[in-house]
Amino acid sequence: MENKIMMDNVMNISNLSCNRHCEPQGTKWEAIYSKTRLRRSYPTLNDVLRFFGNDFKKYSVLLILIIVLGAFSNSIAQNYKASSKIDTNKIAIGDQVNLKLQFTFPVNSRINWADFTDTLTQSVEVVSRSKFDSTVSSDKKFLTLSQTLRITSFDSGNYVIPPFVFGYFKPNDTTKFEILTDSLLFHVQTVAVDTTKAIKDLKGIMSAPLTFEEILPYILVGVAAILVSLLIFWYIMRRRKNKPLFTLPEKPKIPAHIIALEELEKLRNQKLWQSGKVKDYHTFLTDILRIYIEKQFGIYAMEMTSDEIIAALKPQNITEESKTKMRNILFTADLVKFAKSQPLPSEHDLSLNYAVEFVNGTIPAKSNNVNEINN
Repeated sequence: MENKIMMDNVMNISNLSCNRHCEPQGTKWEAIYSKTRLRRSYPTLNDVLRFFGNDFKKYSVLLILIIVLGAFSNSIAQNYKASSKIDTNKIAIGDQVNLKLQFTFPVNSRINWADFTDTLTQSVEVVSRSKFDSTVSSDKKFLTLSQTLRITSFDSGNYVIPPFVFGYFKPNDTTKFEILTDSLLFHVQTVAVDTTKAIKDLKGIMSAPLTFEEILPYILVGVAAILVSLLIFWYIMRRRKNKPLFTLPEKPKIPAHIIALEELEKLRNQKLWQSGKVKDYHTFLTDILRIYIEKQFGIYAMEMTSDEIIAALKPQNITEESKTKMRNILFTADLVKFAKSQPLPSEHDLSLNYAVEFVNGTIPAKSNNVNEINN
């Protein structure tokens, strides 16, 4: 455009100069030009100066101004540089190649990165885009941003990747300027085929090895089937034996001697005979011992008389001292219940003490060992 303006100005200058200074055919200019043509194929500087005359100074200033403005414009434009570069412009179908975009601009400028889709042109696609990489110049005045595109094509042929358009704003200026990269030629070639050879048949299906992820569902199904089979078998066996499907764990049984000793201690703390309830005191005392004998020796003492209890204890592995203490307890209780006897206060405590000694003297050997360990 600038060259065209300069040529138009030169033509205008030539016309103006000719109108003012050129003479008709056969004049001084024709003679000069004829001589020049004879000597050389172009006019000399003196010929040009003689042709323009005094107007040359005015038009020379205009030419110099045009040249200076053009140089200044080029210097500003050189501050902004955009480029696109491809690793190779020739690939086979399906191959991938890197296309690098780069834009250099002053650090105090605002820019708009090139906008493009995943299809750069017909049959040329963008596979991936890298993150932006930035580089600052050594003088800290310019910043260079770059991005790498991974492109490919699956159609053979010659393609032209159009220029990438970058936008920028100069400092303190809201006008948007644009700068374009060069277009790129891109050739995609097919795989060479030897037409002289016969067409090969399709290859058979290749079997890939099974992975653990593929086998895992079958393993889980097999384990589940085994568990269900075992559950069914267990159910059938429980039903055949008339056993409940689920049984709650039984609470551990408290030994008979521990229960008896606790009840005797409670009876002592109640102080029944001290409050005049002598009969109740001896009745509760003998009932505690009857229950203990029943659980400890398997003798149904609750339904027996005192003499029957003494007779049932004879074959048991009990010392004579313990048997004598039991006989005294039962005899005193019978006197109170049936003869309405009133024992002495010491006899009430003696019966309770005999009962505690009887229980402690008839604890099984295993229980004694447990008590010793606990103690």
